[in-house]
Amino acid sequence: MDIDLQDEYRHIGHFFDDVEPMLEWPDAVLFQVNEEVSAWSPAQQLYHILRANGMMLKGIQLICHGHRMADNEGEPNDAGRHLLVHGFIRGKAKAPDAVVPPETVSREDLRDSLARSRRKHAETEAFLPQIPEATGRLPHHLLGMLNASEWLRLARLHSEHHRAIIRDIVGEHVGK
Repeated sequence: MDIDLQDEYRHIGHFFDDVEPMLEWPDAVLFQVNEEVSAWSPAQQLYHILRANGMMLKGIQLICHGHRMADNEGEPNDAGRHLLVHGFIRGKAKAPDAVVPPETVSREDLRDSLARSRRKHAETEAFLPQIPEATGRLPHHLLGMLNASEWLRLARLHSEHHRAIIRDIVGEHVGK
């Protein structure tokens, strides 16, 4: 599987750019739960994806540093391979506790999370040339052992997945 690292990286940056105007949505849009779509509001979706992205980008850096947590064994499982090859996530899964949003998320929480994720994204750019040679892998709770390239692709796909959920939640209110 060939992963265009620059393209994946660029798409994650565009996602962060897209989040900025969402933070200005009216309370009735940003904090409203639409149970038909998700138990989480758009704000909680954003908190989750920003936190998850930050962790994935940090994982890429750990792999590139040759951190002792990065194992050189294993590979993506069947679900991981399918996702990475076909590039599409849809459906529900239980998020790890570390990225489950609190019941109440403020705009300030989201702005802080976005700023942290953007910093981690900017730091990761320096690692892009190292990613193809990085041999370590870190486990994903559902997808198996992923290398740095696969984590970058997953970060982009996961961002797109949650952006689509947010669009489904807010429906015609997008951009208002």
